[in-house]
Amino acid sequence: MDLDSPAYGDERERAVFMEASSFGLTTALYAGLVSAFVASVFGFLLLPVVLLVVTLLPSGAAVWYARRRDVDVQKLAENAGARSTMVSIVVFGAMMTLTFAAMTYTVFAGHALLAAPRIEVTPGEGFIGGMAQGAVVGGMIGGLAAVIGGVFSFRRARRHRDGSDR
Repeated sequence: MDLDSPAYGDERERAVFMEASSFGLTTALYAGLVSAFVASVFGFLLLPVVLLVVTLLPSGAAVWYARRRDVDVQKLAENAGARSTMVSIVVFGAMMTLTFAAMTYTVFAGHALLAAPRIEVTPGEGFIGGMAQGAVVGGMIGGLAAVIGGVFSFRRARRHRDGSDR
């Protein structure tokens, strides 16, 4: 993670960046929970479980990281008695319960709560076919542009740093 990197800036910038990272992590956790629930409503059984595991992974990693640095996250939460901590636990538990309830319905009823919409894509035919082709090609180009831009940015920063050290 290179926490001593100058990329984190001064103390204030570092604190704001860490808060922003925490906000992003929280947003991703809630998005994972909602995605797992939606997938379970449409009758998927494996995808919701994978999404829930992926949702738990960042939280588990954060707790592990803190513990390795002698910080007990659970004790911090208990000492704070913060309403936000209680709300997060209740939301996570409720979404997990709803997700498994929808999966239970699928398993016992033999069909999903809602029928998944059927989207058939014929490459290059019609609006959806053309849009799908454009989206996948655009995604690949965007990914390559990110890699190339990242390499050039790193090299530029390195040249700047090496030139200013002299």
